[in-house]
Amino acid sequence: MNLRDALCSSPTIFPLNLDPTGTLVQVVSLSESDYREASFLDNRAIKPNSRLAVIPWQELAAAAVGLTANCDFIFHISHAGSTLLSRLLGNHSHCHSVREPAILRLLVQKQYSERLSTFLGLWSRTFRSDQRTILKATSFVSEIGSELMNSVLNSRALLMYVPPETFLPSLLDGAMSDITNEANSRLARLQNRGYCKDLILANLSPGECVAMSWLSEMLSLADISKNYPERTLWIHFEHFLKEPESQLRLCFQHLAIQADASTILSSTTMDRYAKRPDVKYNAAFRQKLIAQSTDKFQVEVQRGLRWLSSNESALAHLPT
Repeated sequence: MNLRDALCSSPTIFPLNLDPTGTLVQVVSLSESDYREASFLDNRAIKPNSRLAVIPWQELAAAAVGLTANCDFIFHISHAGSTLLSRLLGNHSHCHSVREPAILRLLVQKQYSERLSTFLGLWSRTFRSDQRTILKATSFVSEIGSELMNSVLNSRALLMYVPPETFLPSLLDGAMSDITNEANSRLARLQNRGYCKDLILANLSPGECVAMSWLSEMLSLADISKNYPERTLWIHFEHFLKEPESQLRLCFQHLAIQADASTILSSTTMDRYAKRPDVKYNAAFRQKLIAQSTDKFQVEVQRGLRWLSSNESALAHLPT
């Protein structure tokens, strides 16, 4: 079977990485169960027995000509339950969940926008004709969310978030590397939108920096919602956890998929840590951890909340 036939017949050949020059693409062979198991479609999806190959970008692009971008999206801020929702949707036979492909992150960072249609076509391939891809992006990819939705004209998107009262303790207690690594770019995005023009990053306390990151990511989601109000649905993760059946039903309805939410929820997915399904985890345990972290970091949590309250003009664009 030649490369074009192999690419068009199924999503088994998955584009995993681009080399630094953008001229070579590393691909890996993934089964349907491999897709279901992977929390992230990056190097963490490689197993000891994985079959890998390297293909010139031009050859891959030529072989992919004609593949149609036909998918829906999950956009989100970090620590907002997007992996859990992706897994739950993926439990439906008509959904092919594709979680955080590494190359999508590179398309943002390296500004390879001209390659977007090729990769969207590749990510839209499914194992069966009655399936549709649900593509979960990495949080900072939301910055090009409108471009992605414009590239897939019939696409719909779920916009997942948590309030700052949840986000602050969650990030302060163990996920600060994400905050520090992306702080400069998130501040730049805020300033490009006309906010925080005189803000100096070094002057922010840890809690204020987390709050700034929350605001930046939320405004990215708000832009998608503003541009595509009929094609987007906000999902407040705390509400989802309180009423999972009704909230999941809303998600399926928005994606125009007939589903029995109660059957989907009867799996063990809700009782596992979504990023590591081998670890037991549930909503009650999550709430306990957040409460402990809120108490532990109460000074920084309050600093972050005060910083947000001083940015009323930006908050006005966000869901209440």
